[in-house]
Amino acid sequence: MRPRIFLRLMALSAALALMGCESAADRAMKKTPDFRAGYSDGCSSAGTQGANPRDTAAMRDEAAYRTNRAYRTGWGTGFNACRTYQPGNNMPPPPGRGPIGDPRPY
Repeated sequence: MRPRIFLRLMALSAALALMGCESAADRAMKKTPDFRAGYSDGCSSAGTQGANPRDTAAMRDEAAYRTNRAYRTGWGTGFNACRTYQPGNNMPPPPGRGPIGDPRPY
């Protein structure tokens, strides 16, 4: 009975691991100029949040965002990647979360 459970757990683990893999088309899309432009605009938008509470405009090419999958994906990736480094309420990020790792993690 135990070997069956072990095999099922291994199959489930392998299936879950393979779900995170991206296709060759996705990897190629990340090398396009549209993806890079979207990433740059998304990162710029994340960095300006909170600077002016009245300014809600994101730096984004709306036409490209609506019609171009590479630009839209790049914008979201850039926004999320750069937003994680923005401290909230002028407080420093928690240890290990900023762009520079914590030299004394424990």
